[in-house]
Amino acid sequence: MKIMVCSDLAPPYTGGGESYMTSLSHSLVRLGHEVYWFTSRLPGTKDYEYLEGIHVCRVPIFLSTFYKFPGRQSFPLTGLLPAIRLAMRMNVLQFNTFVAGTFGWLVAKASRKPCLLYCHEMFGDLWRRIGQNSIEKHLYPKVEKFIATSPYDYFACPSEYSKKTLIQAGAASRNISVIPHGVDFSLFNPEARGDALRKSLGLEGFRLLGFTGRLAVKRTGQSKNLVALIEAVKYVVNELPDAKLVLGGFGFEDISPIIRRLGVEEHVVCAGARSFIDVPSFISMCDVVVCPALADGFCFLLAEASACGKPVVATREGAHPERVVDGVTGVLTDGSSEGLAEGVVKVLSDQDFSEKLGRNGAEYARDQYSWERSAKRHLEIYEEIIKKYAS
Repeated sequence: MKIMVCSDLAPPYTGGGESYMTSLSHSLVRLGHEVYWFTSRLPGTKDYEYLEGIHVCRVPIFLSTFYKFPGRQSFPLTGLLPAIRLAMRMNVLQFNTFVAGTFGWLVAKASRKPCLLYCHEMFGDLWRRIGQNSIEKHLYPKVEKFIATSPYDYFACPSEYSKKTLIQAGAASRNISVIPHGVDFSLFNPEARGDALRKSLGLEGFRLLGFTGRLAVKRTGQSKNLVALIEAVKYVVNELPDAKLVLGGFGFEDISPIIRRLGVEEHVVCAGARSFIDVPSFISMCDVVVCPALADGFCFLLAEASACGKPVVATREGAHPERVVDGVTGVLTDGSSEGLAEGVVKVLSDQDFSEKLGRNGAEYARDQYSWERSAKRHLEIYEEIIKKYAS
C-alpha cells in the first residue's frame, strides 16, 4: 500500500505530533508499506529526503524563517497543488491537525483518494484562556470547527479525551476511532540510565523532579502550564530543601525571567535540549517526572516516563487520566502550583511508594503502548475507507 501522510512540520523540527508521525511511518514501513511524508521545507532541509525508509517530500512556504507564525500558516496555499500531484499516486491519504487538516479534504477530493484526519486534540473553549490575541481567541475555535466538519472519510485520535474534543468541535462520533500511540521500548525501559547526566549537571545527592519538552509559556505554550510548575518549586523546597526542578528542551530563555521573578533560580536547573535518543537518560535521571499541562491529546512524556519505570505526577487534565492510574502508576493533581507541589512531595517523601509507582508504571506501559498495534489499527482503517471509497 502507498500511504501519503501530511503535516506542516517534520524532522528535524519535531514535537509530539511529529514524533507520532515518525514512529507510525517507521512501523508502517516495517509492515511492508510505502510511506510518503508531505510537509513544508524549512531552513536547513531538502526538497526530498529518504529518511530511514520514509520518502519525505517538502514544499516551500512563505517566511520559512518565521515558520511558527506566520510561515506555517501558508502551507495549505503553497502545498495544495504539489500535494494533489503526489496524492494521485497513492492508495490512501492521512492528514494531521492543525494546519494540514485545513486543506487535506480538498487534496483528497481533487485526487479522488480516500482520506483520514488524525486529530491530536482540539482546544475549543481553552483558546479563550490561552489565546494571545483576538485571532487566537476567536478565529482558531472556528478553524477547529471547520476542520472537524470537513468531509474526511474518517477521523482518528490518540485518546478518549481527544475524541471528546473532536465531537465538541462538530465531528460525528460514529466516524472516530481512538488509536493510542506507542513507545519505543528499545529506548524507553527501566534499564535506561541517567547517572552520567546527573553527575555532569552536578546534581548528585539531590531529589529531582523533571520535565522535558517545549519550554514555552507564550501563545499556545500556555497550555503546558509551566508557570505553575515553576511556582510549585517554592512549595516543594519548603518541605524538601534538597529538591530541584530540572528542565530539558528548547526555550529555556523564554522562562528564565519567570524563574528569576519567582526567586527560585537556586532550585531550577536547565539541562538543555536533547536528541530523542537522549531523552531516556534525562527521564531516568529524575526521581519523579511531572507534566503540569492543562490539555494533552496523549502526552508522550508520561507514557515514556512510565516505560522507564519512573513515578509520574500529572494534572487531571486532557488525556492524563488515560496515561496515569492514580495511586498505582503515578499521582494525579489539580493544575495549581499547590496541587502539583503536594503530588511531588507525596512521591519524593516515600521511597517505597515511589518505587511501587515506577514498577507498576513499567508494566502498565508495556501492556498499553505498542507502535506495531497502533500501525495495524491505522491499516485497518485505511483498508476500510479504501473499500468504502471504491464501492
